[in-house]
Amino acid sequence: MEKKQVATMRDSNGNDIPLKYVSKYDKAKDKAVRKILARFVKARHALESVVAETVAELNELAATKESVGAKGNFSARSFDGLIQVSIRQQYNILLDERVVRARELMLGYIEGVLAKVGGNDAQALRLIVAEAFKANAQGFLSTGKIMSLLRMEIDNDDWREAKRILQESIKPQKGKRYLVCETRISTQMEFEAIRLDIADCWPEDQV
Repeated sequence: MEKKQVATMRDSNGNDIPLKYVSKYDKAKDKAVRKILARFVKARHALESVVAETVAELNELAATKESVGAKGNFSARSFDGLIQVSIRQQYNILLDERVVRARELMLGYIEGVLAKVGGNDAQALRLIVAEAFKANAQGFLSTGKIMSLLRMEIDNDDWREAKRILQESIKPQKGKRYLVCETRISTQMEFEAIRLDIADCWPEDQV
């Protein structure tokens, strides 16, 4: 059967425009972006297959081990120690409304110290506390920074009360899981991840 020739192209307003009224550049542009879309969709499907197959293999491997590590983390290395593949579970910290009171108590203590004696140490501590209670774009606080505050031992009733409030108000929430494949040329070197990041794949001659 003879292939039917396309006589029109649909524009962004949903109108079918006869080809003779479509510029050569618009035709080339349309063809190029559709070709690129197909390439990206194919790459996305391939990457999804890579992740699914890898996770399945690691889950099968983890099932043969008595303990897969804390909170769902799992890591496996090649026998020569030059390849490492890991599943890393990220956790976010959610705090209820009591976090406001904890912050007030901690900063209140620091402001009291500054008012009495001043000093760079108190200034630095104020910055640490302020940063710890600063939420990211997703509304989560930094797990590491909050835990750092909880590890600080300060002989002050307000500080101890603030720590107690923080510990009671913490609500861990599972975040993203990351799949990481790393390699190194010798056991004396640090691992380097194989980055499946499109921004990291830019042609060197186009940088």
